[in-house]
Amino acid sequence: MHRLDTGRIFQRPTHNVWLASCLVGFGLTACGGGSGSTTVTLSDALKVDTTYGEAGVATFPLGTPSFASLGVQPDGRLLIAGSRVAVPDAPSGFGSLLATQTFVVRMSADGNVDRGFGQNGEARFSVKGYESISDVRLQADGRILVAVQAHEPCFSPSYQTRCLTASGEPGTWHNTVVGLTANGAVDGTFGTQGIAEGFLSTNFTNLALAIQPDQKPVLLTSNDRPILQVFGRSLRRLSADGIPDAAFNQPTASQPPAPCEASGAAVLALRNGSIITAGQLGGRLYADPRSDPGLCVAVHAGATQAQTSGGWTSFGADLEEYRLASHPDGGFVVAARTCAGSDCHLSVAKFSANGALDTSFGDKGIERVALPANYRLKSFFVQSDENMKAFGAIEEAAAAGTTARRFRAVWTSLTGNGALANNDTNVATSIQDPPTSAEPREVLRDGAGRWLVISSEEDSARNVVLKVVRTLGTSTGRS
Repeated sequence: MHRLDTGRIFQRPTHNVWLASCLVGFGLTACGGGSGSTTVTLSDALKVDTTYGEAGVATFPLGTPSFASLGVQPDGRLLIAGSRVAVPDAPSGFGSLLATQTFVVRMSADGNVDRGFGQNGEARFSVKGYESISDVRLQADGRILVAVQAHEPCFSPSYQTRCLTASGEPGTWHNTVVGLTANGAVDGTFGTQGIAEGFLSTNFTNLALAIQPDQKPVLLTSNDRPILQVFGRSLRRLSADGIPDAAFNQPTASQPPAPCEASGAAVLALRNGSIITAGQLGGRLYADPRSDPGLCVAVHAGATQAQTSGGWTSFGADLEEYRLASHPDGGFVVAARTCAGSDCHLSVAKFSANGALDTSFGDKGIERVALPANYRLKSFFVQSDENMKAFGAIEEAAAAGTTARRFRAVWTSLTGNGALANNDTNVATSIQDPPTSAEPREVLRDGAGRWLVISSEEDSARNVVLKVVRTLGTSTGRS
């Protein structure tokens, strides 16, 4: 286990810390330059690409929509997906679902709205009238796939009353995938007029999307009823053009017992064609955090959705948020925030493609890095050289006399064997200083190896503004 300490939050040797003073989007000063060395250190990777936006930062006013998901095309064009209420002043009640306008905006590779995408930079579509976007993925031919939970608009005057549609009937959740062309038009060659129906459900659940190497989308959702302590997951596969894969989707009578049963919140497609799904038991509190069974990691390697291997991975603490990432060796990695009271860690577990822990990594397959209790994991990825990067956020107390939220962005680097990258050629961690009102959200990587570091904050009118900083990442270019 490693313990990280920096600044007034941590205590650690100065040479192991690089304060991220180059990140414009988090209220800091841009910087360029950099050496021509083939070894890309964290400090080099976080140097701002000042050719992007204005001095390296692009902003996009979202207003007050439901901002849900992001994607990036290989050429660096950013996709921003979400939905906004179509009639802002419409009457509503507890549990009502108002009509929405669903959108995907594309930012060009230089950080401006791409006016050639959709209609003047924005693609719009509707499935049932009320939509919530869960995920955005890209197929190799450039088609954009959007995972959407759709429902008929409905009204509920109180929490004791069911939400009824205009016909007076309770509606149904439609878990769907919408296909857009690379230029933002609804793709009529995908599914039925651009929409592929995954499955129906009676409740709003998690929804995640992945693309297999043969370009087939797989859609994961939970079949949870936490109040009854019932947990499960459903996996559906479509053809590359959005036709349901009946053979894969239909459970067989001879289907073996699942290695573990839990919700389904994350899905990953491996290069060997296997599918990884992961979930946990929600709604449970453990007097002893070591009793938390952790994460149910399942491998689906057969011709049907059945789990073929996997099982529970315990982190010895309460499991909070987590991320899945593929590994260059064909396996995969789970990064999670785990806590036992206020004793919290970034816990990273490495698996082979069959779901077995790689015991040569870290401490018997899991590496733990101590971090503050107010740390939150946002993104995690494995580079082609097997080094790993975790992007997170620390929320600090408001400044004296104010109520404004303040955040610090946190980067943590691990080597391929799980050790902290704290030698002379790399830096173990970087902590944004000083804290700002920009809340770190996510990191995406484009085809050139550059990193898009995304945050959001409210303006004086309480509207949400998205900020995107492009850093050099692992690209060979230097601004």
